[in-house]
Amino acid sequence: MARKSHHVVPSKDGGWSVKKSGAERASKSFEKKDDAVKYGRGVSKNAGSELYIHKKDGTIQKKDSHGNDPCPPKDKK
Repeated sequence: MARKSHHVVPSKDGGWSVKKSGAERASKSFEKKDDAVKYGRGVSKNAGSELYIHKKDGTIQKKDSHGNDPCPPKDKK
């Protein structure tokens, strides 16, 4: 089963958007990336989903897991 995910992506107008995976439209848009990441983290934690933070060129910069991680760190049991 595919995991739910949310993405912080650059928007066409030069700002940043938070989108649910597979969605056409953004959940919310921001001028600053930090604001989009903060909002995206909250949404991702509430949904128990992965959060993908993208760079301006669209590549993935960072990935955060909020929920049932299929590969938890070895120091967490």
